[in-house]
Amino acid sequence: VVSFFFIGLMSMMIPLCHVFGALIAVCLFMGLFDGCFICIMGPIAFELVGAQDVSQAIGFLLGLMSVPMTVGPPIAGLLRDKLGSYDVAFYLAGVPPLIGGAILCVIPWIHERQKLKER
Repeated sequence: VVSFFFIGLMSMMIPLCHVFGALIAVCLFMGLFDGCFICIMGPIAFELVGAQDVSQAIGFLLGLMSVPMTVGPPIAGLLRDKLGSYDVAFYLAGVPPLIGGAILCVIPWIHERQKLKER
């Protein structure tokens, strides 16, 4: 969840970097948290589907992740052509991870409430 938040936050901070050193720092943090996300993806898939189907689950997740990676750059180019800047594209790229992180924060709380209702 923390990785998701920071990936979204770092994406939104890229247009705010007016010095090369700041851009390097943002990219370093973004790479670190993206690496954390990719590393934890395997154990989460293992926990959700079990040992027998983990390879298929990871392949499915990577396949789903490839869609925005493929479609995003042309959309960013269209936004740049229309608006004259990539800033909006970076801000919009940060929104889904922030929303996803917020949803992932709420899921354990909802799960606990359901357990309490069952008791």
